[in-house]
Amino acid sequence: MEKRQTVILGGGLAGLAAAGFSPGDVVVLEAASRPGGLCRSFECRGFVYDIGGHILFSHDSELLKDILEWLEGNLVSGRRNNQIWYRERFVKYPFENGIFSLAPAERLEILLSFLGRRRTEAANLDEWFRSRFGDALAEKYLLPYNKKIWKRSPDRLSLLWVARVPDPPLEDIARAAVGIETEGYLHQLNFAYPARGGIEALIASLASGVEDLRMEFPVESLVEEDGGWRIVSRAGELWGKTVISTIPVFNLLEVLEDVPGEVRSAAAALQYNSLITVMVGIGTEALKGKTAIYIPDPRVFPHRVCYMSQFSAANAPPGCSHLVAEITVPPDHPLLKASDSFLAETVVAQTGDICGYTPDEVVATEVRRFPHAYVVYDLEYEANRNIVFDHLAARGIRTAGRFGSFRYLNMDACVADGRRVASGRGAES
Repeated sequence: MEKRQTVILGGGLAGLAAAGFSPGDVVVLEAASRPGGLCRSFECRGFVYDIGGHILFSHDSELLKDILEWLEGNLVSGRRNNQIWYRERFVKYPFENGIFSLAPAERLEILLSFLGRRRTEAANLDEWFRSRFGDALAEKYLLPYNKKIWKRSPDRLSLLWVARVPDPPLEDIARAAVGIETEGYLHQLNFAYPARGGIEALIASLASGVEDLRMEFPVESLVEEDGGWRIVSRAGELWGKTVISTIPVFNLLEVLEDVPGEVRSAAAALQYNSLITVMVGIGTEALKGKTAIYIPDPRVFPHRVCYMSQFSAANAPPGCSHLVAEITVPPDHPLLKASDSFLAETVVAQTGDICGYTPDEVVATEVRRFPHAYVVYDLEYEANRNIVFDHLAARGIRTAGRFGSFRYLNMDACVADGRRVASGRGAES
């Protein structure tokens, strides 16, 4: 049997990053015919689009420098122009910085609510938004949008991810309330993106540096043997001293032997959302100028649309432009089984007026579905996750990535996670 020092399960961003940072003998096993996971790009009639809006930014300047160097000059830079579609008008993102565009009475309401907020200890996301931003901001945008994207009531969601939401200073709220434009979320204000190839260009660059990357190698059995792990697949069999798993934890537990019932029950209770993307390409350049539009209205399917041709002009044929609409749904939602034509026609009908195009301008659509997309931090998340990952850590299995470690990680955090497990450190909370 072939023997290797380190076997990495999954060729997504975290898995490829782990391979790049791992010393010595490494093999990456990927079940699909191409690497990338959620960082893949697709082409339809000359339109290149990603699984949602993947852009490159980070609080960690050194990490971002490494990521950008992997692209070897295949880069363009952009400045965020995200907008929120709120009551038939555009409000600059983030909402608290964009209220200068609202009517004076509504601005005053938001300011007074912010000044009068009660900074109490919050037990759930609903209470946290009210405590941090005031009732008015919470009820007008934050609660409707988060209910829409997570598909759960905010009072049933935990606070374990809210550290990534900045605390707006009073000065910003006051300036916006009197009509002065301000900027928020400054670490996202400027971003980089591949000039050609969509976000998957980053994956292609990483993959080219992995000496042994095996595609169409789905793991069917993972068994402890001789101080390591025997990995069995219809594509072959090998033994590894160390296993790093970046595949969805549910898939890992399906193939891992001797998992206690308590662990399987806890994994089954972990909550997540699937994703439907709808690409809409039009024969004009109308879908430019903005980078993304957030849509809290529950009557509209997508929670966000991203203007892919704004990220890079090479993403669209000359004279054309396109968007990708994102629709989150629980994994058993009937919309996942809806026809492509129904989804495409509905998205066109719902977003045309918002985005400024007409159905007769549409020259291409494409619908895709992704079973594992968003980790949901419900109130039982921490207890259930601890049971699962304490068990994996006790058995010496390292985990990384959004669904490998079951944490809501951005791209830069997935790279950092791959670096962490490559160094031999265990799971992070």
